[in-house]
Amino acid sequence: MLAINSDNKTNKINKHPLVAGCLLLGLATIPDVMVVPVLKELTVDRFGISEGDAHYFMAVNLLGALLAIGVLAVLNRAVSSTVLLLGSAIISSVLMAAMAVTTSWGAFLTLRCLEGGADLMLLAIPLRIIASAGGKERFAGRMGGGFTVMMVGMAIGVVAGGKIGSNDPVMVLWAGAATMLLITLIVVFLRKTIDNVPASPRPEPKNCPLLPKEWIGAGFLALDRGLAALVSTTLPILLASGFAIGSVTLGVALGGMFLALAVFAAPFGILADRCGGGKIRLVASVLCGGSLACLGLLIWLPPVIVLPPCLLLYGVGAAGSLPSAFSVAVRQEASNLVFSSLQAAGQAGYAFGVLGGMVLVSVISLPPATLLTVMFPIAGLLFIILNVLLLVGIRTLEMRVP
Repeated sequence: MLAINSDNKTNKINKHPLVAGCLLLGLATIPDVMVVPVLKELTVDRFGISEGDAHYFMAVNLLGALLAIGVLAVLNRAVSSTVLLLGSAIISSVLMAAMAVTTSWGAFLTLRCLEGGADLMLLAIPLRIIASAGGKERFAGRMGGGFTVMMVGMAIGVVAGGKIGSNDPVMVLWAGAATMLLITLIVVFLRKTIDNVPASPRPEPKNCPLLPKEWIGAGFLALDRGLAALVSTTLPILLASGFAIGSVTLGVALGGMFLALAVFAAPFGILADRCGGGKIRLVASVLCGGSLACLGLLIWLPPVIVLPPCLLLYGVGAAGSLPSAFSVAVRQEASNLVFSSLQAAGQAGYAFGVLGGMVLVSVISLPPATLLTVMFPIAGLLFIILNVLLLVGIRTLEMRVP
């Protein structure tokens, strides 16, 4: 009986950091996506810029993320995770409020850039809390659960942003600032749990905090987010221009994709724990790349037949890519600096995906339908090839370890 009580108490203690990490991660995801439904009104209509220039709003936070990595490299061991989270939430709240009142596009972008650094901390530290909330044998399952929470937070943020900003798009920035203040209060309440996360091992004085394998993990995340940028920004533009696809069909297809991301992330994480992250990563990359390659069928078949199943399969594959990347390439006891660097790599991939898609659409003089049916199959095949090369790199590193 005493043993059972002891086990229950241990399970409660182990689950508490997991719940705390998921709560903070889900809330931190909401403000950044609230702007998506009103992005045109918040940028093009408000400041009188072109739709092309509006892309910079989604990409410029990469600079802030890189700045945050530099700050974290200095402060990583000097301050606690609670202090980092509190500072990031307060700074993000102030910056969002300033973005709501500024009348200059340049100032707006500068504030967005700085806010990207705070946003990086608010996502990376909860991910580390989730990673450290149990044993290595269930590491990928926990990360999959965390990514499911992120998808739910994104869904809530998109819906809330559309409703809150329907009359005044600036209200989404005020709502984001209020959400950050709520995160501040929660961090204060959970400070003992947050700071109770096991300390990460210190690297040798002259060594990089990231292991060689974790640099490959950063490559995985950059590839994932870069492809996601093409799917979420360039694909809808080309579909609307080249195939005159209706909003209902596109909405159903994208909705199925996000639903698959939310539903399958945790199961894929559990499979990665049982079968190995490398195998799941390979399967997931084939699903992602293969589904986008199948968009070439739009040459012969109507979009209503091709698009929904392709994006659904892409969502399933992307759900497996997230936890398997951490399982195969990242230590669960890695530091805040490592998790922040990985998050920055993902943001870099997304920024290059957005800007790369914008450049391709602007420079290549092909009809939108032709460009879509050529570009996305090539992108899908390249995604598979690059993932295989990175997996071979990890295998080579593992074979060198005595």
